[in-house]
Amino acid sequence: MKLHFEQKPMLKILAVLVILTGLTACQTQAIWDTSPDFGGTVNGAVQSQLVNPNAPLDNKKVTTGLDGGAAKGAVDNYQKSFEVKAPTSSGTYPTGATMGTSSGGGR
Repeated sequence: MKLHFEQKPMLKILAVLVILTGLTACQTQAIWDTSPDFGGTVNGAVQSQLVNPNAPLDNKKVTTGLDGGAAKGAVDNYQKSFEVKAPTSSGTYPTGATMGTSSGGGR
């Protein structure tokens, strides 16, 4: 089908109108108004999983135990425990296991 020269601008305008009409169907409300209890279900689930929901209010005494330096050392040691150590040059892993074949009795 061959289009006349005068029909091409009309097709462009029609295509733009169809696209704009389609985009208005995707538009949501101008203002997103949440209900007053928005997120209440999640907050209720979190509160129901707590052992003592009033824990900060019930604790009248000062927390005692580790001082700052000792706590930092404990955290640092914990993080270092996840480092992977490379095998030593003698073929022995840091855990004491050796590389190679077993020396079990062959039958």
